[in-house]
Amino acid sequence: MAASRNVELRVELPPFVVSTDRTLLQQLLQNLLGNAFKYTDRGWVRVKCSHDANGITIAVEDSGIGIPADKLERIFDEYYQVDTHGSKRMGVGLGLAIVKEVARLLGFSVKIFSKVGDGTQVVLHIPGRYAVTRAATKAEPAPVHVLDPHARKARLILVEDNDGVRLATELYLKLEGHETRSAATLAEAEDLLQSLSPGDIVIADYHLDEKNTGLDMLLRLRARVGYDVPGVVLSGDLPSVLRSIRAPVASCRFLSKPVDTAALVEAISELSAGPRAA
Repeated sequence: MAASRNVELRVELPPFVVSTDRTLLQQLLQNLLGNAFKYTDRGWVRVKCSHDANGITIAVEDSGIGIPADKLERIFDEYYQVDTHGSKRMGVGLGLAIVKEVARLLGFSVKIFSKVGDGTQVVLHIPGRYAVTRAATKAEPAPVHVLDPHARKARLILVEDNDGVRLATELYLKLEGHETRSAATLAEAEDLLQSLSPGDIVIADYHLDEKNTGLDMLLRLRARVGYDVPGVVLSGDLPSVLRSIRAPVASCRFLSKPVDTAALVEAISELSAGPRAA
């Protein structure tokens, strides 16, 4: 990509070791680099890494067009793209929205600094608890996990109208080994649910639209198929949601948003025993 745009790529990476999901981190850095190249017509893009007592910092910098100060707060919004004064840029603007959500899923933070005409710097901070002081040696080999060839992880159907959250969460769940399909609207979800099988788990945002909630969708689905389809309902206002529920909901877990990945994986594991007869 650098060669095709005639942009110099500089990489300054000391040999730090990070304990994290390799594929998600790679996806995150690819999005940052792709965005840097997109808005740099000449000059350079640089990746550099530093380490201190607080953790590891990875910075992706460019000598591109920069971002106006009044646009920086919106740069992580879905579909938002900076006005490039008539210059056509590829992409739909989801890159940084996904970066922000993937970083949160991994327990990292991301900040952006920029000045019009003076380039952009995106800083990814990895807390010290994810930093590994030294790699495994031959004397201390990494543990080997043997997978049960007969084990089958639950298939997941994710319903979430926030594109950045949906795409990042879907990617995370797939990397956890789950076949995952997602929908942005209730209509799309209904299409996916036509192929529902026993053992599948539905994960839904509570607020789907003005008239429907994820819990309503789950209860209608249960009435239609005749058993308690396992479900996880996510809400940014969980206390209010729980107060509004008059009776316990079987085979259902309620989690706060932004969702904690460990809690989500635990909920899926608890629900994976399969549906119960209604």
